[in-house]
Amino acid sequence: MGEPNPAGSGHVAVWVAVGAAPEGEPLDLDQRARRYRRARATARRVGRQLVTAYTSCPPDRQAWERDDRGRPLLVDPGGLHVSLSHAEAVVAAALSWDAPVGVDVERLRPLADRGALARTALSETERQAVDELPEPLRDAQLLRFWTRKEAVAKALGTGLATNLRGIVTTAHGAVVSLPAECGDVSAWSLTDVPVRDDVIACVTVRAPGVRVLPRTLALPADEG
Repeated sequence: MGEPNPAGSGHVAVWVAVGAAPEGEPLDLDQRARRYRRARATARRVGRQLVTAYTSCPPDRQAWERDDRGRPLLVDPGGLHVSLSHAEAVVAAALSWDAPVGVDVERLRPLADRGALARTALSETERQAVDELPEPLRDAQLLRFWTRKEAVAKALGTGLATNLRGIVTTAHGAVVSLPAECGDVSAWSLTDVPVRDDVIACVTVRAPGVRVLPRTLALPADEG
């Protein structure tokens, strides 16, 4: 599944598994909750399998905890930083030996609440960048901005309590500014992860000059 990496390797491995896009009628709240729980369980299973591949520590000997925001944290084996994300039939896991890491993934979809999401999360320059695009491209660009903000927030460990509008990137992914608690912008690595046209993903590491190694996994049809 994965290739072992030495500590201080200077790169982060990002594994993404993509299943079939959901079809059919819109789900009710109970169905959406069940699908969310199933996708979360899949992400955690994938995370444990990857930790085994990179450390030779089997899942039943791994120790995981949750932080005060419910984020899974690998405690044992130590030294490996792991971040997990899931969306509609998409699961992502990032592993770094160097520093805290954050990964976020979204399935490209029409955004009925694009305006509200933009007002909540985007800086003024990011909103302008979205508005300047042709209408068919705006949802994808907003989701790119969103995944970058989520990835930074996960690496920082503050989740959605982070000042998301303070995480500012250009349309092409250059970091313009970060909230004060992030420290110097140059101390971070942020990369959009290429997956496929209908999947948008980003990984961030609290270390400079980190190279991204994208990898793919198969996701069974009944998972995610």
